[in-house]
Amino acid sequence: MSNKILVIGGPTACGKTQISFEIAKKINGEIISCDSRQFYKEINIGTDKPSLSMREKIPHHFIDFLSLKEAFDVYQFSNMVFEKVKEIISKGKIPIIVGGSGFYIRVLLNGLFSLSPELKIKQKEIREKLEKETSENLYQKLKEIDPVCAEKIHPNDRYRIKRAIEIYELTGKNMTYWRTQKPEKTLKEIGNVIYFILMRDKKEIYQRIEKRIEKMFENGWIEEVRKLKQESFEKYLNIKAPIGYNEILEFLNNEFDFEKLKKIIIKKTKEYARKQFIWFRKEKGIFINFTDEKEAIEKILKIYKND
Repeated sequence: MSNKILVIGGPTACGKTQISFEIAKKINGEIISCDSRQFYKEINIGTDKPSLSMREKIPHHFIDFLSLKEAFDVYQFSNMVFEKVKEIISKGKIPIIVGGSGFYIRVLLNGLFSLSPELKIKQKEIREKLEKETSENLYQKLKEIDPVCAEKIHPNDRYRIKRAIEIYELTGKNMTYWRTQKPEKTLKEIGNVIYFILMRDKKEIYQRIEKRIEKMFENGWIEEVRKLKQESFEKYLNIKAPIGYNEILEFLNNEFDFEKLKKIIIKKTKEYARKQFIWFRKEKGIFINFTDEKEAIEKILKIYKND
């Protein structure tokens, strides 16, 4: 029985979905989504989930298993993944973890300290308090408690700033300290992890982003958002939805026309891809540079078989 675990990461629109699907067919694999946007069952078109036909042919886990109304965090996700990986291996199959959520992948590989039930209650109180603060005040506080971490976070990255402050207030130790500690649980304890990072030419990624967004609009993206708005999901979209959903809400409120809407979403998605490039280039994995999916599949399978 093989204990290999494949992890496939990379920036948005690089072809992860198709590549992982083809690999799963060839090595008797099951796919675990590590794309936090695909967890939520209410948002579909703008998250570019694997097609239903793909999911019928190859098992895909952790897609459409959450509601936007439910609370969920990376620690819960990592525990669920560990159990699912063990289950897949026990069946004699190969787990293939796929996604562009670099932080989630990093936690699976390197670990994240856990919280007791008592701290979970305190965590909720802290989050409510931090939500009321301005981004400027939060960043200033982070510089005071963890200057090393603050240097690595943009002053406007409110989510990561709050997360770093929350960890300090929960534990009395800052993020920089915790990053030096031995992880409590990782994928490496379960099996032989092979981490592939897909890298395509940036210009090609940008072209693929433009085509993808055009297709999303053709598939009824605006109608999807309009329906969610009517069903009172607007506040959840504001917090949890990926790029495009809030912009379409603004369009529905007549803040700009359709052509401007497309330009805004394309621009923001390209900026997101650029950040992903930066993130993944710092990760410790096997970089797969390629021009077409077939080439990437061949490279990955060759390494997989020889590892």
